[in-house]
Amino acid sequence: MPEPKILFCVPEASPYAKTGGLGDVAAALPDALFKLGCDVRILMPLYRSIRDSAVPLKPVAENVAMRVGTLDYHVHVWETSGATDVPVYFLEKDEFYDRSFLYGSPARGDYEDNAERYVTFCRAVQDFCVRIDWFPDIFHLHDWQTGLVSALVALNWRFTGNFTRSGTVFTIHNLAYQGLFPADRFGLTGLPPEAFSMEGLEFWGQCNFMKAGLIYSDFLTTVSPRYSQEIQQPEFGHGLDGVLRSRRNKLAGILNGVDYSVWSPSTDPLIPVQYDRRSAASGKLRCKEALLSELGHPVDSFKKPLLGVIGRLVSQKGFDLLTEILDELMELPVSLVILGTGDPAIQEKLQRTADRCPNRLKTLFRFDERLAHWIEAGADIFLMPSHYEPCGLNQLYSLRYGTIPVVHATGGLDDSVVDSVSHPESGTGFKFSEYKSTSFLAAIQSALDLFQNREKWAQLRRRAMAQDFSWDRSARQYLQVYEKVIESKR
Repeated sequence: MPEPKILFCVPEASPYAKTGGLGDVAAALPDALFKLGCDVRILMPLYRSIRDSAVPLKPVAENVAMRVGTLDYHVHVWETSGATDVPVYFLEKDEFYDRSFLYGSPARGDYEDNAERYVTFCRAVQDFCVRIDWFPDIFHLHDWQTGLVSALVALNWRFTGNFTRSGTVFTIHNLAYQGLFPADRFGLTGLPPEAFSMEGLEFWGQCNFMKAGLIYSDFLTTVSPRYSQEIQQPEFGHGLDGVLRSRRNKLAGILNGVDYSVWSPSTDPLIPVQYDRRSAASGKLRCKEALLSELGHPVDSFKKPLLGVIGRLVSQKGFDLLTEILDELMELPVSLVILGTGDPAIQEKLQRTADRCPNRLKTLFRFDERLAHWIEAGADIFLMPSHYEPCGLNQLYSLRYGTIPVVHATGGLDDSVVDSVSHPESGTGFKFSEYKSTSFLAAIQSALDLFQNREKWAQLRRRAMAQDFSWDRSARQYLQVYEKVIESKR
């Protein structure tokens, strides 16, 4: 089979624009596929952050005319290269994308015109391919912002010569965010009227862009095997579990990978001291001392286990459990550092405890890439008690940095961490199954107990650091999916 042509249609991609793990996937996976011989390209909106970062851009197509609803628009396409071997294209429409935030502001929530913004993006994909005279074998789509492309391919574009054999793969990064809009927004899509039905985009009287991806794509993937099972159940299906069960034969879970060129302690330029499995004991201690010094902890704090937390401070990430046990944690011989932003009520609870225990708990309510690396390198234990977690990346980073994860056994956390209590010879971390604060605290206590045994802790750390979650492994699984879809189109 000749090298497949893959177009990644994404709402964000690192380092150009990123709000979470999707941005990392949209950057790393195409690069890994390119190394496997794929002709892969990326298309995303031209956000303000891209202009502000002075990314070098060259024009590809200007004044591309298109109709969205009753309005005629003109969009422009730019290209950049240099970060990787994968060409990245940007769709310019300043009235939609020249904003401080990608999907909405923290103060006011989602942008009211998000339907128009991403319908325009999706509908521009066809003209983009025509303008650059390049027609993909696979449109790889990501989350609700691009789900409409699969419906357009299935119902509109497949009747044109250049797209008759194009297939669609739709990846669900987080089913909770679905792109729900009033029914009257359906008119923007350009789809035939029958597509607004229970068998199409209609969802309890609204228009659901995520559902478009689930219904019309040739194949569906999620970002971990466990999550692909969980979303077929009512608890995690967010109203779409029935749709997913009906498509279970075209659904696979592929665990996200890690870009070890960025997240590896042996080469990480951001951390105080680089180290590998053989030098982890001394290297992590020096990173820990540097981190504690920067945080203003007492000089003897390095003798106690340092717990680290990085992430969005919301209940989905398990911060409801953490705040419940915070007082009990502060009675244990530990230090805790928390980096992230989120729910103001959760931040307030954390800050009250930090004010009361300034030498035990440090809260850093911001995004800080350097400190994130320092915490991964300097902490002994990483806490990740997410209520649900499609994949999760920090537990994968933590394993490579020898920072032992304590996780809730859900989604990608369950797939990537082996519990050391039930598997003492092969464990790589600690897990708890019941989503209860008492279960979370018990798992932390198990980690603290083993921490006292230096030899066994060193063995656990070596096993954790030996785990391989590289993108090459994941990319090969995606390539198998593409080949199946391409073959079905023949």
